[in-house]
Amino acid sequence: MIEELNGDFLQWLRGFYFIARTGSVRKAAELMHRNPSTVSYQLRCLEEQLQTVLFDRHKKTLRITQEGKELLGWAISTFETLKSLRSSVGNARGELQGDIRMSGTLPIITLAVEAITDFTRKHPRVSLSIERGLAHEVRRQVAESEVDFGLLPVTEKQEKEKLDIVLKARPLLLFHSDNPWNIPKVPDVDDLRRLPYVDCSMHECPDDLDTKVALYGDFSHKNAVITVNNFHLGMRFIWRKLGVAIMDELCYQATNFGAEWSSITAVALDHLLPNRLYGILTRRNKHISPQAAALIGALRDYFTSLPSVNPEDAWQRARQQ
Repeated sequence: MIEELNGDFLQWLRGFYFIARTGSVRKAAELMHRNPSTVSYQLRCLEEQLQTVLFDRHKKTLRITQEGKELLGWAISTFETLKSLRSSVGNARGELQGDIRMSGTLPIITLAVEAITDFTRKHPRVSLSIERGLAHEVRRQVAESEVDFGLLPVTEKQEKEKLDIVLKARPLLLFHSDNPWNIPKVPDVDDLRRLPYVDCSMHECPDDLDTKVALYGDFSHKNAVITVNNFHLGMRFIWRKLGVAIMDELCYQATNFGAEWSSITAVALDHLLPNRLYGILTRRNKHISPQAAALIGALRDYFTSLPSVNPEDAWQRARQQ
């Protein structure tokens, strides 16, 4: 037997979700296009209905309680289920339709353009929105169900994530071919320790920085001449012989669009450092719409069909499309 709920319960739950996301009734009201008094009333009604306190009030700030955190997970799952319900019914005739929202880091999103283009042409009734973000931004968007799934590099999985690894990319040492540091063809650890670096570690999630530094032997972080948050910009400084950089193959190839790096040498470091893994990220126990599931499947098939030993070949193929 399905228990009867107040007809406004879902609106109350929606208001709670936006308050939890923003930490503010006013900001939630702006996103919902409602008056703050309306959103505040929805929160009070929800707390009365559930007979619990969802936020601790202190002066003008709201701090979510443990009960609120538990409800937030249920709220996200509820709205995902409703979205999936609408999509499933709408796609019952066998033709995919509806919205897909995805996000990803630039290197793997760019590599995915061919597969995404083919999917969009095959399913013209599907509306696709793509957001480019840094790895920690993609993780947050997936966790908060702002997007259906994300594409990103990873060092380790988190508990609430479902992650399908589809690519691996070798770490590279990049430097100007006419460099003053006498870098050998096969650098060792001592070589890496003595070099000046253009550090691109700002691309990493702050929570993941220690792991990243450990993976890269702490070289670029400790010996940085300059730190930047853009790989293409970093390559400009390498081109000017300011220093060297360590980045994986996909990141390196992503800087090649619209630039000429013929004077820059790339040396593989997989004899010293582990490969970077790239994957398709979804929230664990998330309800995936039929159209999003179909695109995830198409991307998985595309990525796994690419040469795993040399991602540069895959990039050359993608650039020729």
